[in-house]
Amino acid sequence: MMKTKVLYMIGLMACMALSFVSCAGREPQTVCFFGSSVCRGVGADSLNGYASLVRQNFPEGWEYINISVDGNNTFDLFARLEKDFAGLDVQYVVLGISLGNEGLHEVGERAVLSYRENMPRLIRMLQDKGYYVIVVNNYTRGDFNEVDYQDLCTVNLEVQQWDVTTINVCGTLDNGKGRWAEGYWNGQDIYHPNQRGHEAMASAFPPSLWEALQEGKKLPEFVSTEGDDNGVHRLSFVPEPGLQSYTLSYESNDTVFTQVYAAAQSRKSFYVNGSLHKQLDGYSESISSFVVNGTNLHQLFFYRAAMTPLEVEALAQGKFLRSSLELYCPLLQADVTNYAQTTNGIVANEQNK
Repeated sequence: MMKTKVLYMIGLMACMALSFVSCAGREPQTVCFFGSSVCRGVGADSLNGYASLVRQNFPEGWEYINISVDGNNTFDLFARLEKDFAGLDVQYVVLGISLGNEGLHEVGERAVLSYRENMPRLIRMLQDKGYYVIVVNNYTRGDFNEVDYQDLCTVNLEVQQWDVTTINVCGTLDNGKGRWAEGYWNGQDIYHPNQRGHEAMASAFPPSLWEALQEGKKLPEFVSTEGDDNGVHRLSFVPEPGLQSYTLSYESNDTVFTQVYAAAQSRKSFYVNGSLHKQLDGYSESISSFVVNGTNLHQLFFYRAAMTPLEVEALAQGKFLRSSLELYCPLLQADVTNYAQTTNGIVANEQNK
C-alpha cells in the first residue's frame, strides 16, 4: 500500500512539473509597436488605430505597449532605440513606419535607398537584443504620384521576401494608384487613414498570428511539390475573422490561378500564370468560406490583403511571398499541413485513392 502511495505521489509531482513547464512556455508576453504617427493611431477615433485594434487578438494576459512617435523615419528609430527600450520587458516588436516619412514623395530614390539600407539593419539590431520582429509593409499616402507608387510597390515586393514576419497593410486600403482609397481617409489629411482605414490595416494581421508565435511556429519556408501527383481535386477552408481583402493562389495541373479581391477598390481580379484574365469592377464580396476545385491541387496560398499585379506576377513565377500569409499548404503527397504562422487550416475533400 505504501509503495503504491509513493508511486502515486511521484506520478502526481511529475504531472505537476509537466504542467508547470507547459504553462511557463505560454506565459504572457508583451508586444511593442515602434513606429510613426499611423502606428500611433493618428487619424483614427481617439487614437484607436490599427495597433490598438490588433491587440484585441492577443492571447489572454498579453500586454500592449505603443512607443510610436509622429513623423519618425528609420533614422529616428535608430536614434531612440536604446533609450526607449531601456527597462522594457518586451518580447515582440512591430515596426510600423513607411516610405512616406522617409521622404519618398520629396526625394524619391534617396528615400528608397535609405529604407533598403536602414530597415534590415534596424531589424538585426532588434533581433540581436532578443526581440521577435514583425514588419508592417509600406503604405500609401494622399499625395503619392505614379512614380512614388511604382517605387513603393517595388520595395514592398522586396519586403514580402524578407526572412521576417511581415504584414501587407497597403493591400487593404490602396486605391490602385498609391493613394488612400475613397472612404479610407478624411479627404484632407493626406498623411493618415481614418478609422475605416485603420480597421482595414488591422485586418491584414492574421488574428491567430500571436497564438501561433506563442506556440513557437516558425517563419514558413517554401516546400517544393514538383512532379508530385497528389490526386487532390477539391479543398475548402474558412478564413479567420475580420477579413476584408484577400489574395488566393493555387496551382492546378501545373497552372497557377490567382484571385485578388480589393475591398477598398471594389474590384476582383482573376489571373492565370500571373497574367490578368478577368476583372470585375464595382464588385463587393461577402466572405465566409472558400472551395477550390482543380486537378492535383498544389501550393495553396491565402493572404489577408490584395496583391498588386507586380506581386501576383512574382508569386506565379515562384517567388515566396510571406506578408499577411494566413495559409500556406504545399499539399505535397496530399499533406494538408499549414506552414503559415497561423492556427488555421484546410480540408482536402476529395483525393484519388
